[in-house]
Amino acid sequence: MSTHPIKIYSMALQDRSDRVRWLLEELNVPYENIFLKKKEGEMNTPEYRKLNPMGRVPTIVDNSTVVHESAAICLYLADKYRNIKLAPELNSEERAEYLQWMVFSTATLESIVAKMFYLEGKVDLIKNYELQYIKDQCETMKLAIEPLLSRQEYFLKSGFSAVDIMMAAVIPGAKEFLAPAGSATEKWLLRMMDRPLAKKVKVFE
Repeated sequence: MSTHPIKIYSMALQDRSDRVRWLLEELNVPYENIFLKKKEGEMNTPEYRKLNPMGRVPTIVDNSTVVHESAAICLYLADKYRNIKLAPELNSEERAEYLQWMVFSTATLESIVAKMFYLEGKVDLIKNYELQYIKDQCETMKLAIEPLLSRQEYFLKSGFSAVDIMMAAVIPGAKEFLAPAGSATEKWLLRMMDRPLAKKVKVFE
């Protein structure tokens, strides 16, 4: 267990550090926010590059352990800090499903959602082409997500987990395609947005 608050390096409350902060709150693990100013070169200092050679955020420092990539951070934290269970045990039947969705949240889902931000300021021809691609990809992802959340309250049958945090932090970026009004995914997302600790760390603002 950590003897010092976990340091979270980020640029703002609503970058990819939001899910890390939310998870730590749910785990009841103390942390310290360290906000870096990109325009002032604080992500490019020799000191920070030792922690994250790419000069990106988020990065955490947990005593002598340094981790970057938000999914990896959340996997690490949920496994290490188990006073509140937010990850299945290694030998659990749910473990494979848990890992699948944790990786999906960034490798598959967020890679598509990120394109929404790429479209800002692009000419209509590019925007229309890319938007159709995003819609098509979201329709494919809904084939896995919507039936699951129609059957159960959370991504894992056993209950709320780090997967719900990861997915809820990403899905709003393409809510109109992934969680349309009245869908099971929207109802799940509204429950996630209503969690007190998500509100506390302003994940959805």
